Formats: sequence, C-alpha cells, structure tokens
Amino acid sequence: MKVFLDIDGVMVHANPHRKVELEDDGFYRFAYKAISAINSIENAEIILSTSHRHRFTINIWEKMFVKRGVHFISISIIETENSYKISRREEIEKWVEFKHYSVNEIIIIDDDKSLNALPKHLKDRVVLTSPYRGLDDDNEIKKILEKGAYK
Repeated sequence: MKVFLDIDGVMVHANPHRKVELEDDGFYRFAYKAISAINSIENAEIILSTSHRHRFTINIWEKMFVKRGVHFISISIIETENSYKISRREEIEKWVEFKHYSVNEIIIIDDDKSLNALPKHLKDRVVLTSPYRGLDDDNEIKKILEKGAYK
C-alpha cells in the first residue's frame, strides 16, 4: 500500500498552543496513536508529501522512522518541480498520475484541506486529520482499506 504521508498535523499535532516534543535526533517525536495507525497498514510504502521531505536524505528518514517504531517497506518522497508554487492536492494528483498508481493501492493521510478538491476516486482514499490532534486512530484507515478497489 502506497501511503502519502504528511508529518505536521498527522504524525505530530500542529496546535500552536502546545509544544511539540523532539527526539534526541532533533526531529519531532511522533504520537503513539499515529504510529499505531500507520502500523495498521500492511506493507506500507511511505511516500513523504510533507513540507519537511527535503530536510533529510531518504537514508536518514528511514532511520528516523525505524527509531520511532514505524513499520514500512520503503520510504520515498514526492519530487515535483516548483512544489512551493502548487498545492498539496496538485502535488499528490500529479504524482499519482506520473507514477501510474492504481487508486486501490494508495491512501493519503494529511491535514491539508486542499485535498477536499481531489477528484472523487482519490478523495475517497484520503484520511483528513485535524491538525490540532493529528492522526489519533486508525478508523478511517480501516474504512478505506476495507473498501478495496474503487468502484
């Protein structure tokens, strides 16, 4: 399963009134519930769509996710030109098209409201989190996985 994954507002809260804890590597400590929810996805191929994706090499991302207890097969990042000029929705939509992913092999986990404008077949694969809470359960993930192929 290809998992488009954001960090802020998903793996950590994005509540400006609460401090985000850091690990000793200097990056955010992921919420336990978020880790558990991601780990509920079998054979997760994580595709970082977060604005942080260019901060570290893939090798460092892999080590950070392992250290935080996230299970995955692989980690990659969306590589789009001028990504600072387009919305998250456009980035993901273009990447899915560029990579020729089947809709039933993806799940998108993000707090970006621009994803509400995705075409229905992709929007049905979105877990839109509350940025103040982040990914705090796996119920929406389970619903998407239970649907299987888009009909």
